Amino acid sequence: MLSQVGLLCPIKAGAAPQALLEDLRYRMDVLIIEDAARGRLTLTAEGGGRFLAELSGEARGLAEVLSGRRRDRYQTEMVYRDGRLVPLIYREESHRRGKQSLKEYRFDYEQGRLELWQLKEREGHLVLKWETALKEPVYDPLSAFYNCRLGLMGPLKEGNTLQIAGIPYPAPETMEVRLGKQTPEGRQAMVTLNNPALKGQRGVVFIMVDGDGVPLTGWTRVLGFGKALGQLLPESKPLRENCLEIKRGQDDEAQTLPDPKLKGQAPP
Repeated sequence: MLSQVGLLCPIKAGAAPQALLEDLRYRMDVLIIEDAARGRLTLTAEGGGRFLAELSGEARGLAEVLSGRRRDRYQTEMVYRDGRLVPLIYREESHRRGKQSLKEYRFDYEQGRLELWQLKEREGHLVLKWETALKEPVYDPLSAFYNCRLGLMGPLKEGNTLQIAGIPYPAPETMEVRLGKQTPEGRQAMVTLNNPALKGQRGVVFIMVDGDGVPLTGWTRVLGFGKALGQLLPESKPLRENCLEIKRGQDDEAQTLPDPKLKGQAPP
């Protein structure tokens, strides 16, 4: 498992502030349609203790036509602080049948407020749709993934269940990760979280991860299509174990970030 003391490659003097730290590529088979979609998960160091996680995907071939040429992208800007990757901005963007949908969740730790801004296509800009008090730590799916993957939410051992407070919109959410047996193919895990496409229902993803928490395979059910199976592609470049940058207490920007009761908290 990757070290909990640090995460990422040091940025050498004179080097560009951005550095691609992880690049995972996946193919998705849906029912009898092979290679129906491609996905990509990246982690980038932005400098100043900040990181950008991005998950993108797009349908291909027949699935592209059936889905209305759908493309999706999820982004989280986050900072490493007090042993966690803390989300600053989380975006959900999709394109389908020529229409764009964009939501942006803004974590205002100084004011203790979490806001949802949504794109109004006719106006051409984001407008405030919802807000709530930010009193306890909450995480989006991407920051939750990297915190779990790096062992920052608790040990990744068989039988453990990690419960993570998610964004409470449109209803309160607790993301749950159940860790199963270690097999020759990897460790089994089951992830449960709210399904935005089905109000009031939970989505379940079954995955197999390697010793560093990299998802190797996974499957779930996609609304309107049925069972979808994902597989890591060989051109992927996982985060390297011995490539460390962050050390506790050494990030000035992270230390000055206002604290919404994050310091010293146990996993939510």
